[in-house]
Amino acid sequence: MNQIFGENGKKMWKLINCGTYLWFVMEKKKYFHCVYSNTGEYKKLKLSEKKHSLYTSRDKMYITYLKTWPLDTAPCVLDRKAAKFYIKHWKDKTKTKRMKEILRQLKLTQKQ
Repeated sequence: MNQIFGENGKKMWKLINCGTYLWFVMEKKKYFHCVYSNTGEYKKLKLSEKKHSLYTSRDKMYITYLKTWPLDTAPCVLDRKAAKFYIKHWKDKTKTKRMKEILRQLKLTQKQ
């Protein structure tokens, strides 16, 4: 995965378009950590997980797209406009630790 590094060499979240579903994704040693942009739902996928067919999965469609998408080569679509939108969109939602981390990054992206 072409990683994005912030200040102090810290890995940052990427906003990836998986079909029509946008996910915030960060690659760690063994896993892809994924947060769904609409609801903040968290999924953890193994790096070496076998890709299954889109039509044989019993998961919800937005999760199925995430599991079948090439996350390691997907480009980041995060820009100032998207950062401003998600800061406003997540304003009234209950925030998890990961969502707070993403919001900190979005605020930095918006200032640049």
